[in-house]
Amino acid sequence: MGHKGRVLKAIRAQVARFTNDADVLCDPFCGSAVVAWDLAEQFEKPVIAGDLQSFATARAAAILMRTEALTELGFVDTWFERANDRIEQATQRLRIPAPPSVDLKKKFLLSRAAVLRARKYVANTFRPHLSRSANTWPVTVAYAGYYFSIQQALALDALRSTLPEHGGERAVALSALIAAASRCSASPGHTAQPLGIKKSSLPHVVDAWNRAVFDYITEEIKEVAPRHARMVGQTKVGSWETLIESLNAGDVAFCDPPYSDVQYSRFYHVLETLSRGVRVSVSGSGRNPPFSQRPESDFSRKSKAKAQVEKLMKLASDRHVRLVITFPVSRQSNGLDAATFAGAARRYFPHVDNEEVRSIFSSLGGNGENGARPAREERTERIICCYHD
Repeated sequence: MGHKGRVLKAIRAQVARFTNDADVLCDPFCGSAVVAWDLAEQFEKPVIAGDLQSFATARAAAILMRTEALTELGFVDTWFERANDRIEQATQRLRIPAPPSVDLKKKFLLSRAAVLRARKYVANTFRPHLSRSANTWPVTVAYAGYYFSIQQALALDALRSTLPEHGGERAVALSALIAAASRCSASPGHTAQPLGIKKSSLPHVVDAWNRAVFDYITEEIKEVAPRHARMVGQTKVGSWETLIESLNAGDVAFCDPPYSDVQYSRFYHVLETLSRGVRVSVSGSGRNPPFSQRPESDFSRKSKAKAQVEKLMKLASDRHVRLVITFPVSRQSNGLDAATFAGAARRYFPHVDNEEVRSIFSSLGGNGENGARPAREERTERIICCYHD
């Protein structure tokens, strides 16, 4: 939601102030894992990355769990072969409609008809057919014809169910699979809802549906495989409280808490379904799983968010854990701003430092198609450091 790639250098510099006395570095809201990866690569300390959503920790594991580069990538071809065999077994004797080709982008009626044909085929023919398969095909059943073409969804499911068994290879493969799904998804920057099929948005659906899943995975693996942690870390799916409570005096926690009053699980349910590899029932325009299957944070409840800030500060202070927090300067939809964190920090820590940086954030619904509301916006955010001695 808030991309930290632009401010990694500033975050790293603040964390470096406290690493000498730390046994562990922690990222309890790890999200895309870009910060956890950087800390693991830069510091001779184990990094613990946590999140309420499993796709986030799966991303983190690709680097945190390895201390050597992956140089032999032959496993990728054999993985792809297993996946293609599974697709062939599931689709033999079926006539699956092709997605609209890129040259149909400007032919609205033809491309729209192709999308509707795919949706009808999934609902009336393919979903019942797959329900008889031993494989659950969760992405295909829930999202084919919407976020993905039928062919893309089949590839994602088949690849998920045939992941390599070796620990390092499996972690890198799953991380790359999640990243490729995000890049191929026909949605406006996150997966709260798929792009529509009106005249303005349909060309973007056609473009997304023609992205090659296997090629994107290969690209992701080549980027991540050479990278690795300096010490083996951990990943944990769960609450930030659990991770902070596991730390000792002197340890450092980088915290990038939610800034939306909408649960983040609404925006990333497609990636979560892929990560878990378990079929879910979906409904609504976003094809969301039921609320009972979506992890929730009190940081995204406006009535409870400020209490969460106090709880974070008190718990970290009681344990003498050093905090490096990032949060937008302006008031966010959950009622919080950087001043909220800084004010609470001063009630619990004798030392509180601030630095302002520019970062990129999701506009939570903008799609950038007509220029009225861009999908991502630049905002000022503050890095707040809280510590005892």
